[in-house]
Amino acid sequence: MALQRRSTKTPSQRSAAYGPLAAVLATRRQELDLSQQDLADLAGVARGSVIAAESGRPITNESLLALLDVLGLHLQVSRGRTPGGYAVSTELAGRYGLDAADDTDDVSPESR
Repeated sequence: MALQRRSTKTPSQRSAAYGPLAAVLATRRQELDLSQQDLADLAGVARGSVIAAESGRPITNESLLALLDVLGLHLQVSRGRTPGGYAVSTELAGRYGLDAADDTDDVSPESR
């Protein structure tokens, strides 16, 4: 097994560079101690899809949903505009030190 290079970017730095969704995906993968290849294998997608998602590049909806499922995350669609077209929940933003949109509803289980 080859050694995996660990990113030295903080979630906040990754968010600024690639967007909050990419930051959450990469940070959650690392929390679970998965390599990009491990995540790809578990999700049934190509490693290139993981790399693209963690770099803020587009991937298919099917691939994104598969990655989120393996990471224990989910996608929520709501009305209204958010900066950049999407936002992370207040709970995830706080957990990873990211900016959440001011009008984003907190949909975390703790808020229910």
